[in-house]
Amino acid sequence: MRQLTDNQLYAHLWLSRMWDKDNKIKSYEKRKADIISSLSGIGKYDADFIPAQTGENSTETKNIEYSSLCQEIERLIAELSVENVRTMNVINQVSNSKISGMLYDRYINRMSWGAIGTKYHYTDRHSYNYMHKSLDAVYAFVPKGEIEL
Repeated sequence: MRQLTDNQLYAHLWLSRMWDKDNKIKSYEKRKADIISSLSGIGKYDADFIPAQTGENSTETKNIEYSSLCQEIERLIAELSVENVRTMNVINQVSNSKISGMLYDRYINRMSWGAIGTKYHYTDRHSYNYMHKSLDAVYAFVPKGEIEL
């Protein structure tokens, strides 16, 4: 694969700016699933024990963690949705429907270029050529000055 030009790199960095938040959401979702798994079954409750947020009651602590994760996931999803709309608006300005579809798959659906090549029945080499063409095509529409190289 050949190196990206500065313009291609800028376009890629802008289009992929929310990937960290998307990965964080996936990590939080995994932790939520782990908490649910650990809470399954019937818990033992003591009528005389009043739970405090000191970690003494692991069930309550897990419920608090679960609730905090849900809150954070909702916040991140809201941010991600707003930025996905901005990204889609930029991608939709590309006139070539194949290239805009590939950009959508890469930067909204977060597919690898190899998976995009498979979807479009291209070899890896050909899909990476389209990567360069796609980034060149979208660069003109990407807001400037938001990402530092």
